[in-house]
Amino acid sequence: MIKHILILQILGLISLGKTYSQDCKKINYQFDFGTTLSIPYENTIEYSTNFDFHPQTNYNSEIGYFLEFLVSCNLNNKYGISTGVNYSYSSLGIIDKIGRFENKGSLSASYVNIPVLFNYRITDKIPISISAGPYIGFIIDAVEKGTSYIDTTGIITMEPEIFETKYNYDTNIKEDYTSIDYGLLLQLDYEVNLTKGLNGVILTRFNYGLKNVLTNDLSNKSSAHEWKNYSIQIGLGLKL
Repeated sequence: MIKHILILQILGLISLGKTYSQDCKKINYQFDFGTTLSIPYENTIEYSTNFDFHPQTNYNSEIGYFLEFLVSCNLNNKYGISTGVNYSYSSLGIIDKIGRFENKGSLSASYVNIPVLFNYRITDKIPISISAGPYIGFIIDAVEKGTSYIDTTGIITMEPEIFETKYNYDTNIKEDYTSIDYGLLLQLDYEVNLTKGLNGVILTRFNYGLKNVLTNDLSNKSSAHEWKNYSIQIGLGLKL
């Protein structure tokens, strides 16, 4: 139900943008790029079991990147609407412990997002704008890779030369994720005039996911039962 409401909301906002497009003072085209800092939805997931070592998974932030193209419609000197296409690659560090086994690596996911932002310029004297609005995203790929270690303390083997204590893994886990994500965006940007008709943009954006992006079926290999995409994007752009 929430997904349907949000999709209808986005379609309504796009229609609203078309309705107001005839009143646009100016159409701008903007290309942005920068870094994506993923924020773990949960830092630690721990299980209460009868194992000697409680199985747990720890997550930490890692750096990714994003690229996007936006089209902006300035309704007046204060208000505007922006939409476009955003490609985002995000990554999380992961340490997974189960008894004598420990996996250390990263979990990365790629999305194509479509944002709809309402822009408000705070003051005419300083070119700072604040923007907010919904987004809908479509997953492209998800991969978990790293190294597995085995604690061999106390283990006796007659052939130690064939007993490996670590090995690398690289697993496509796209099937563990739903195909669609959605949420809200909050952005702050600062414009710098470079030449006539060309501005530079410095932006900071917070991505707040509202949807559990895990499938939660029996084939789901993730230790989490629920996960939402949170991230901060910091970047630069050119605005025509």
